[in-house]
Amino acid sequence: MAAQAISLSLPTPPTHHHHHAKPPPQPLHHAHSPPLHLLLKGGSLAEELRGVDSFRDGRLLVSLLRQCSELLHGDEDTERVSAARRVAPQLHSLAVRAGHARDPRVACALADLLVRLGRGASARRLLQEATAAAEEEGDDDDDAVLWNKRVSMLAEAEEWGEAIAAFGEMRARGVAPDGYACARALHACGRAGAPRGGQAVHAHAAKAGHVAAHPLVPGFLAGMYAESADVGAARRVLETEDAPPVAWNVVVVCCARLGLVDDALDLAERMARSGRLDLEPSLATWNAVLSGCARHGRVLEAFGVVRSMLDQGLRPDSSSMSSLLKSVASLGLLAHGMEAHCFFLRHQLEPDVYTGTAFVDMYAKCGCLEYAQKVFDTLELRNITTWNSLVAGYANAGQFDHALDLVEEMKRNRLDPDVTTWNGLINGYSMNGLSSQAVLLLRQIKAIGLTPNVVSWTSLISGSCHNGDYEDSFYFFNEMQKDHVQPSVVTMSVLLRACAGLALLKKGKELHCFALRRAYDHDMVVGTALIDMYSKSGNLASAKRIFERIQENNLVSCNAMLTGLAAHGQSREAIALFHDMCDSGLKPDSITFTALLTACRSMDLITEGWGYFDSMESRYGVTPTVENYACMVDLLARCGYLDEAMDFINKSPFKSAASLWGALLTGCGVHGNLALAEAAARKLFKLEPYNSANYLQMVSLYEHEQMFDEAESLKYAMKARTLDTRPGWSWIQIEQSIHVFEVQGKPHPDTAEIYEELIRLVFQIRKAGYVPDTSCIVYNVPEEEKEKLLLSHTEKLAITYGLIHSDASRVPIRVIKNTRMCNDCHEVAKHISALCDRQIILRDADRFHHFTDGKCSCNDCW
Repeated sequence: MAAQAISLSLPTPPTHHHHHAKPPPQPLHHAHSPPLHLLLKGGSLAEELRGVDSFRDGRLLVSLLRQCSELLHGDEDTERVSAARRVAPQLHSLAVRAGHARDPRVACALADLLVRLGRGASARRLLQEATAAAEEEGDDDDDAVLWNKRVSMLAEAEEWGEAIAAFGEMRARGVAPDGYACARALHACGRAGAPRGGQAVHAHAAKAGHVAAHPLVPGFLAGMYAESADVGAARRVLETEDAPPVAWNVVVVCCARLGLVDDALDLAERMARSGRLDLEPSLATWNAVLSGCARHGRVLEAFGVVRSMLDQGLRPDSSSMSSLLKSVASLGLLAHGMEAHCFFLRHQLEPDVYTGTAFVDMYAKCGCLEYAQKVFDTLELRNITTWNSLVAGYANAGQFDHALDLVEEMKRNRLDPDVTTWNGLINGYSMNGLSSQAVLLLRQIKAIGLTPNVVSWTSLISGSCHNGDYEDSFYFFNEMQKDHVQPSVVTMSVLLRACAGLALLKKGKELHCFALRRAYDHDMVVGTALIDMYSKSGNLASAKRIFERIQENNLVSCNAMLTGLAAHGQSREAIALFHDMCDSGLKPDSITFTALLTACRSMDLITEGWGYFDSMESRYGVTPTVENYACMVDLLARCGYLDEAMDFINKSPFKSAASLWGALLTGCGVHGNLALAEAAARKLFKLEPYNSANYLQMVSLYEHEQMFDEAESLKYAMKARTLDTRPGWSWIQIEQSIHVFEVQGKPHPDTAEIYEELIRLVFQIRKAGYVPDTSCIVYNVPEEEKEKLLLSHTEKLAITYGLIHSDASRVPIRVIKNTRMCNDCHEVAKHISALCDRQIILRDADRFHHFTDGKCSCNDCW
């Protein structure tokens, strides 16, 4: 019988042995050991094996446990899997009854089985107990086996922090990790973002010889450095350790996922040029690079990757095409998407539901719903994602009737709309300024039993932010938290954008702390949003610190920092950063040059500005956009070169763009050139007949020139067209309250106290040489009355209120203003900063002003 054969085949171990006199190791599988499938035919395992005598040395038990684990892990025979699940608890019971549960090899095999059964906590507890028993007996070999297993099992379960802690404890106890434990610990350090821990593991692995000896260590070592964005170290590992192809692929995948697309491309191309047949990039390698291009908007590089695949003789699959189309859709580049469609047809690639869906999604996101519908109608195979893509396309375009008809058609096709379907509609309503309908739909899907997810709420928040309803963004965020939905990195970036829009520094800091607690600050999107938020909220120093902490800045983060430096008048730093990013291999785009030209404008660097504009296309291959031309007009006009600015507009390809004429009109207002201002205004009244800002600029200029009849005539024209005028306001945040000071609004409750303090301050600064500049007061009143009117300017009231109610003398006074700061307020702010020894940071419609010790960062040029 089988049971007799088993018991006769296993030698009986000695009754007692000391750990210094261990028997020689025996093979785990004996020639007469029965395979597990003979024991899976039903009945009790104990009955089959007639007790536990045959398990005294544990070898057969280890063999059976491993066979059972393998069946549970990968067998497709459901009957065998069910039988294995039935036998597994019996094996566990036999291990305990036979006294082998703490034997290191049995414990490791049993832990694997428990993990397969979904009992990871029990597996960890078992290994801890077995480790403690081995330490009590003083068996170093058994201790090492168990510790190595603990580290590996924790890493395989993606318990990164616990795996790193277990590895550290293991080393502290003097237990030597093996190569597999080192590999898994390196993997854990990479995924947990713990480069210092990874370097410590690297040092131990190198000292123990595991880097060269163990096949998994080079791959995980290079991957750990790549996960930490230290591509240089990852490259050195690949080059010095003669790393296997899997190691190269690991680094390529990490670089692509982290947005280091250039590094991923370079590594894949080096694999192709290596001359090693085993190192040639596979389809999976190129697909990983394509995926990185798709996530980070690198469309041209994505097409280059496809060409490299074809040159190598590889045929793109559905994953390749999906990534290529996703990269096109993310930027709305319809021409590139149609080129990809032609490529697909020309090479007769096999269509499937995934590529079909990708084409529908691409055309929908590019705003070509006619083509999206045609592709959708020709698809033989559709899944719910195909339907959802078209629903979302119609909703984003504001065609809600079409979108809702599609939802009804889904139901007729026996396809129930899921939460993604409704999210497409929620996003469409929200982005089109219909937040109330979006909220109503969210409540309705709750009523039908679906649970709104993080995408649902982020769509609401993002739509509100997109439409400038920043307060609604924070309201929906609070509702989201009440609904126990955790925000994603996208949610955080949108909320930080809302803080930037309102310049809410304190709220932004709270969100920064929120991101730190969830480790979101390591994400490039969140990091870039933080740079933008701190820059626009007046805390440039914090923006610089975050920028410097990002190990591998990309074009988006560099553009955010450039824009911040330009807004704060740090022109020389902005220019230095531009050259640094170019030297690092980053290719500037039109946004980069918009920020650079703005920086030149803030310090009247007209020669440098001309140089950068002229070099855009010739040196950097960037075609100037309307924004770049507008910046150049602004630079010329503000520096007083008004005729040159007019000539520049007439020669530009955007001579009908309102932004160019608006920049000229602003420059004419600064320099008092009425003739050119009227010419610019006539153009603007045709291009933007309902933009009240153009009328108000001309009214102000006419009143300044004492041309009151012309000013009244424009005011009458505004009333006839029912144009809303934007009243001037300034606000300041004290603690958690925002205090608004408006020209035409309700007076502040503390108005009397504010004016009393402001009059006292003006009296003091007069002694220091301040002379009121009444040139901005256009009313025909006595000079003394004009000086009184100057006191009512909202920025003066906000600054004074900040001085009254902020205790800490080192905390800057931060004021936000919606119009350009006048000359008199600028002088008053300089004098008050010196008198009160306080830094004043004021953001007006053009830029930031940092007033310190009687000086402004703009050098009186704004």
